[in-house]
Amino acid sequence: MIGLDGATWKLLDRFILEGVMPNLGRLQAEGVHGPLWSVVPPMTATAWTSYQTGKGPGKHGIYDWTEPVAGSYLYRPIDSTRMQSLTIFELLSARKKRVATVNLPLTFPARPINGVAIGDMLTPSKDTPGFLYPPEFRATLDQLSPEYRIDTHLCDREEDVLPFLERLRHLIEERGKVVRHLMESEPWDLFSCVWVEMDRMQHCLWHIFDATHPRYDAGLAEKYREPILDIYRLLDVRIGEMVDRRPEGANVFFVSDHGFGPCRYKVFLNTWLAQEGFLFFKEGGRDQRNRLRKVRTVLDRAGVDTRKLLDAARRFGGDAVLGAGDSLSRFAAEIDWSRTTAFCHGTNAIRLNLKGREKQGCVEAADVDSLVARLSERLLAMRDPEGNVVVRGVKRRQDLYVGPHVNLAADLLVAEHDDSVWFYYSEGEVPSAVFEPSGWASGNHEPDGIFLAWGPDIAAGVRESTSINDITPTLLALLNVPIPDDVDGTVLRDVLRPGRTLRPRWTEATAFASGARVSDAATDRAIEERLRGLGYLQ
Repeated sequence: MIGLDGATWKLLDRFILEGVMPNLGRLQAEGVHGPLWSVVPPMTATAWTSYQTGKGPGKHGIYDWTEPVAGSYLYRPIDSTRMQSLTIFELLSARKKRVATVNLPLTFPARPINGVAIGDMLTPSKDTPGFLYPPEFRATLDQLSPEYRIDTHLCDREEDVLPFLERLRHLIEERGKVVRHLMESEPWDLFSCVWVEMDRMQHCLWHIFDATHPRYDAGLAEKYREPILDIYRLLDVRIGEMVDRRPEGANVFFVSDHGFGPCRYKVFLNTWLAQEGFLFFKEGGRDQRNRLRKVRTVLDRAGVDTRKLLDAARRFGGDAVLGAGDSLSRFAAEIDWSRTTAFCHGTNAIRLNLKGREKQGCVEAADVDSLVARLSERLLAMRDPEGNVVVRGVKRRQDLYVGPHVNLAADLLVAEHDDSVWFYYSEGEVPSAVFEPSGWASGNHEPDGIFLAWGPDIAAGVRESTSINDITPTLLALLNVPIPDDVDGTVLRDVLRPGRTLRPRWTEATAFASGARVSDAATDRAIEERLRGLGYLQ
């Protein structure tokens, strides 16, 4: 399985026609391909977990990058221990199949499998326990790639474009060394690697290669077109290498966690909730935090390492200095919870301040329906600065998700919206304006990713609709391994060539208990910084 994080046919079809990605073009022509529909909302952590479990978040329990801390308004970063399901790698391992996974989101800390696991973007560093399984593989990794990096931060100014692209090239080159070694070392039953570089480029450089974007500049496009295309070319080389090194008779599947498109505005839901009278700030607290945020921004742009300043502030008890302290707790400290009825913490997500559930809940159970109705009405009436409709659909969690872990979701979700806006939640300071120009965050997730299958068992053609939940049951069926009966996906029988049939076997799903959290406060802060550098926290 070759994962292309954030891949979209709207770009790849063009690059194939232009000869930028000949390997992918050949596989597309000879195999079956089409859109791959993501989760709702289409976000990375949830979608890649659905890929590796075949289930929606109501069954695997991953809804966002962070989770609430019980008995408080605090949030902390998630990791693989929060996943409430076995993965395809564990199911195959239990049947003595050999598996390897490289850089697949939500595999840190690595779970024991019959093979090798190399951690993902949520791993703070190579030295963090749980980065690898087995841990002994570290010596091999260091020998293959002494400069192996897990991920990089995004680009937010023109002078950083070329250094940013160089960092992406480094990621591809170094990860490629490890992938080549693993694929040549043995004939894996399932080999899975996720390449994140398309996602990283498209988040911050979309306005450079999309002439329809309001920030498009023909001069910038001409200047950076070839360096950007060089990254796609290099990824295509890696695709060719992986296909060439597959075991004899193996099929190849391509998956992306979501698609991509232009982003015009950031939308801050907590600011909107405050303006609409659902959320209230403590007297004076917000102004002070916003001043501190501006100071930190100035220092960041001046090249001052504010992380070191923040660490020093923590050691000396100065959590107020530069807005120090865990930013996932600063938001909670700003809010007047006695008057707040709803707040946002999560992608497109609104949580009710429910009495008896939240620490200072003030919403009575009898008032929930009327509150949800008012929130939905006002959300659907939201307009962007040009007067365009922003929100097209609002869903309660029980109407969107199914499974034993629906209670982990937010109460209300913006399920359909203008794809050119990105709903941000402010884990620290809350901005004063609801809408903010996207700036260098010029690309945004869209629900339609890519699906492509190619190999001796695969037909040629176009498939109109595939769900990310369908991948795991299909792979299990191809490997003749029983499929848990609680998966949400289906087996894609119609992707097979004539004469090749699948006879899926089903088995009762195994009860699963998630592992204990292994991260500490320092690890959580490191993960938070990684997520902020990737634009997922504001």
